Amino acid sequence: MAPNIQAKSLRVCVPQTDVVSKGIWFNDNPLDYPLPAAMAQIILAVVTSRLLYFLLRPLGQTKFVCNLLGGIILGRSGLGRNQIIMDKMFHEKDAPLLGTMALLGTIYSMFLVAVKFDINMVKRTKLAWRIGVPVLIFTVAVTLSLGYPLASTIPGFNGGMFFPIFCFSFVSFTFFPVIAQALDELNLMNSELGQIAMSSALITELIQWVFSAVQNIVTKKSVTQGGLTFIALVAMTVFTAYAIRPLMLSITKNTPEGQEVKECYVAAILVGVLVMAFVFDAIGCSSMLGAIILGLVIPDGPPLGAALISKSEFLVSELFLPVFYFRVGFRTNVFSISDWNSFNKLQIIIVVSYVAKMVAVTVAALCCKIRLRNSLLLGMMMNIRGIIEMVVFAQWRLLDEQVYTQLVLSVLTVTMIATSSFKPTLPFCILCCVHNEESIRSITSLIEASNPTEANPIFAYIIQAVELVGRAAPLLVPYKKKEGKKFSRINTLTHQMMQAFLNYSESSRGLVLIKSYTMIAPYKSMHETIVRLVDDKLIHLVIVPFHENHNVMTGYNVTASIRQFNINVQEYSPCTVGILVERGLSGRLSLSHFSYNVAAFFIGGPDDREALALAARMSGNQNVVVTVYRLILRKKLNEGNYNEEEEREARLDESMVDEFKMSNIGNDCINWRDMEVEDSVQLMDAIINSQGDYDLVMVGRRHADKSLRDDEEMSSEFVHYAELGMIGDLLASPDFCGGMVNVLVLQESRELSGTYGSSFHSDSSQHSGNRF
Repeated sequence: MAPNIQAKSLRVCVPQTDVVSKGIWFNDNPLDYPLPAAMAQIILAVVTSRLLYFLLRPLGQTKFVCNLLGGIILGRSGLGRNQIIMDKMFHEKDAPLLGTMALLGTIYSMFLVAVKFDINMVKRTKLAWRIGVPVLIFTVAVTLSLGYPLASTIPGFNGGMFFPIFCFSFVSFTFFPVIAQALDELNLMNSELGQIAMSSALITELIQWVFSAVQNIVTKKSVTQGGLTFIALVAMTVFTAYAIRPLMLSITKNTPEGQEVKECYVAAILVGVLVMAFVFDAIGCSSMLGAIILGLVIPDGPPLGAALISKSEFLVSELFLPVFYFRVGFRTNVFSISDWNSFNKLQIIIVVSYVAKMVAVTVAALCCKIRLRNSLLLGMMMNIRGIIEMVVFAQWRLLDEQVYTQLVLSVLTVTMIATSSFKPTLPFCILCCVHNEESIRSITSLIEASNPTEANPIFAYIIQAVELVGRAAPLLVPYKKKEGKKFSRINTLTHQMMQAFLNYSESSRGLVLIKSYTMIAPYKSMHETIVRLVDDKLIHLVIVPFHENHNVMTGYNVTASIRQFNINVQEYSPCTVGILVERGLSGRLSLSHFSYNVAAFFIGGPDDREALALAARMSGNQNVVVTVYRLILRKKLNEGNYNEEEEREARLDESMVDEFKMSNIGNDCINWRDMEVEDSVQLMDAIINSQGDYDLVMVGRRHADKSLRDDEEMSSEFVHYAELGMIGDLLASPDFCGGMVNVLVLQESRELSGTYGSSFHSDSSQHSGNRF
């Protein structure tokens, strides 16, 4: 009889590992535990990338370059090369946690890019088809003809027939999200070349998606697996288009115009991104493809698309993506390059691919009658690389460490070269807030008078401020002109205002680039969005309308809120702020015959130097007559008893005056008048007696002379609007030109008070220097 064998359960002993430490007081090293170590790495990655962005942004480098370079510095090529740091700070046991977080960041990043995707750009840009398709065919043909015969001799590229084809074709592609993100950071998205580059990239992007889907299917182990993957992919795409898309449209339709979408919808969609990524991963496709397809069916712009972007983009771009680039850079090891034979072969292929695209774009653009210089710049734009390349490289598991490092470094190098080539052409950036259409004519006239040229263009950010009561955080939505049925949902006033600025941009005698937004928030918090945009876009000048410009139309409560908004912008803006008081009608202003008469009062101090700097820029416009009144206090001049601060300010004033006069020698459109006065009373009389037929009068809000500041404090009860200052308040009153002249009161950033020149003179790297 067989013995009775009893079944025994199998038990596996797994050591219990604490995720967090007990604390340093218990002699625990936090870096020995996964969660504190991961948090330390995230902090290090974010801080390093932001520091590099601060240092390299003046050189025209984008966040992609800084994030990737930060990862390389922290990785095996830099800090991680130290074995002690490697063991304590970058232990392999922490890699899965950070790797998962990094992949989630890329999934949501691709989702947000897809939400912004506008397929109409492909339909309405014939020039992009004439450039994009021939360039793609030529570049792929050149790269494959050189790369495929050499693939078998390069480690990592001999993994079958399809991988080398896909790999070398992929190197030839240009991706729309990458181009759009880089040009947005460089303030070139709304330029003519930027639009052509993005439209051409859209075409190659669509082709690449099809190509990637085919490659993902044919590389399966069997025909059955590939067929099932293809069927599942088609089924999910159809389901998303015909089931989820109508649901997204119904959410948009049921959201009242001007209000934000419900939080539950936003949360459900953000969770839905993970659901789609999970499903696509389960059927054998890329998880990012699921996020992209979901993003494509979501209507862009307000209320749904804008709400998704505003609530998630900052966290994704500033926290998750630096972690992803940290993981990419950490794997990059320049010391792994040892096989110089294969290195040289691959490098030749990469260089030929970039050169082929550069040549192809330049020739195609020349055939489309684009000038040679612009054709070369377009070729540089089309060679910009970014996150998509890094995601794909990370998924190519056949690549050895040397080849991977070489690909990453090649992408980093070519992107640094491409983006830095645009720095000399960065425009002078102005941010203009508008509340209604009444401000359009005054603002466009001011921009036109500021002498936009091809060599020194003006980039104007137009922000329509819309009050929304009860909203906690401001919402900044890019304006897009819709076509067809979608146009009926557009706010008519918004469309008319933005279209007026776009029409001006097209008809300006100089080069004016317009980028329009709608800002929806309570007035008490609107300035926060302005401050962030100034920092992010390197704005040199902010123009806000005076609150009483149209008080008849808006009512007392609204004008009071606008006034507080203006004061907040003056208080917190990191660049120069101008309050535009609209009093007169510029009857002579038309772009077919433009003429403008400007007066500037210069008393002294940082704010008056800003006014003189703007007058200096206007002096280059032959259709603008500039009259500068320099008011000198005779008592102070005779005594000469300056304190240290006043002496420094006096030197800066004299330097500014000398520079203005030297640069306008022989300019018949400049009138300079020195006027000496005894005290503030005579100064005010002199200003009143300087009345003329002006379209605009400019002055600084604050003045360096201590006696004037004391007088202003003593007479504060007679100054109606403190935000205009004592002189600005006088110029805006009926005592000057009958109260019928436009007045621009300028205030330099409080952070820059005392620096030489003005923020208008600043270059693209900072808010001070020599720009105007």
